[in-house]
This record gives sequence, C-alpha cells and structure tokens, in this order.
Amino acid sequence: MTQSLYDAAQQAFRARGGKMTMGDIADIAGVSRATVYQKLGGKAEILKRLAAEHGQPELAQDIDDRILQGLLDTADRHGFRAATIDDIATAAGVGVATIYRRFGDKEGLIRAFIASRAPVSQMMSLPIGTGPARTQLRVLIQFLFDYMSEHRALVRLVHSGSAEDRSYVQALRDADTSTFARITAFFRVQQAAGTMAKTIPPEDLATNLFGMLYGHTVLADGRKTTEAESICKGIAQMFETQMIGDAT
Repeated sequence: MTQSLYDAAQQAFRARGGKMTMGDIADIAGVSRATVYQKLGGKAEILKRLAAEHGQPELAQDIDDRILQGLLDTADRHGFRAATIDDIATAAGVGVATIYRRFGDKEGLIRAFIASRAPVSQMMSLPIGTGPARTQLRVLIQFLFDYMSEHRALVRLVHSGSAEDRSYVQALRDADTSTFARITAFFRVQQAAGTMAKTIPPEDLATNLFGMLYGHTVLADGRKTTEAESICKGIAQMFETQMIGDAT
C-alpha cells in the first residue's frame, strides 16, 4: 500500500511539482486523503523527498506555501494573535518584505491562510443536496474526517486555542461560510426536507458531529484505514437515528 501511494505521489509531482496537493495523490491512488496522510506523512515531508529524488529541491515548497506554513508553525507556538511578521518570516525562511509584498500585512496573511486551508470550497463540490440523505451524511462525515486528520494542527489552533486567540481569528473569518455554518446548514436542509427529525436543533447536531470528529482526529493519533472507515460508519449511524423512514 505504501509503495503504491508513493507511486501516486510521484505521478502527482510530475504533473504539478510543488503545487501538488494531498488530494491529488488521493485521487490518483483512489484512497482518502487521510490514508495518504497516515501512510506517507504530511505534504511538506512528501515534497521534500520527491523534490530531492528529482533533483529539484527548490520545488519542495513554493514561497507562498512556505510563508503559510511558517504562520502555522509560529501560531502553534505563540497563537495567531501573538505571532509577529518577524517570527513568521524566520520560520518560513524568507524576508519580512516578501511577506508584506505578497500578503499586505499580518491580517491579510491570516485571511489568505484561512482561505487556503479552510475546507469550505471543497465542501461546495461534495455530492450533497441530491441523492439519499444517508449517503449525503456519510459523504460529509468522511470528508470532514479526512480533512481534520490532515490538518490536525490547524483545527486544534482554530478551535482549541485561547479565547482571545479564537476571537481574533473569528474576526477575520466570514462566519456565514465557516465549516460549522456549512455543517449546520446540512442538518437544517435535512430537517426542512423532512428526512430528519426536528427534535434536536441543527446547531446542536453540528456541534455534536464536530465534537465526535474532533475527538477521533485532532485528539487521537493516526489511525489505520480500516479503523477510520469503522469510525466514520459508527458516527454516521448515531446521526441516522434522527433520520425519518428510509431517508432516501
């Protein structure tokens, strides 16, 4: 399995170089992104190995990616609010002027970071809104599990940082298009369509779903693919108890 995934990574690297994503590898290999993450490690680690093998170390990470990763590394130590441009530049291995030239200021950098790392744009392309409600639910849960497994540090920072830091980041985000808002909207739509009971508010369903996934990803070590599939299935079954009839 590991070799076949690495072969897929090589194919993705040949096609896209440093712009390769974990999703590219997963699509080629026909597995989830969580599986790629669990078997091969993070993107930076994969790119470093691939770029070295291809004699292109400069492609291991492009400048914007290095800056965004530098922000994450710095925020992981100090929080987003306390992170300084100087610290971020040092972590990214670039000059301060490079960050200002590319992102304007710290707030612009954080907004770009949220836009590039947030799963909202990917969620919009999920097959949700048509087909059996149970299938939609399981697709959503698998997607969120994969995303949270791949971006543990980011999810932990945004949702488990200090109250001050969370408020700082939330002020730079569009609450109406947040991941939580999208999950809430999914449950609200199901209740409006009559495929899910209205006994529990959609906001509470979203909170419960996020909490379960958080516990199995951010708070847990990497899991084997079979266990991940079992976890997602078990979580889905808990919420399916709220579905009405066949919910198809």
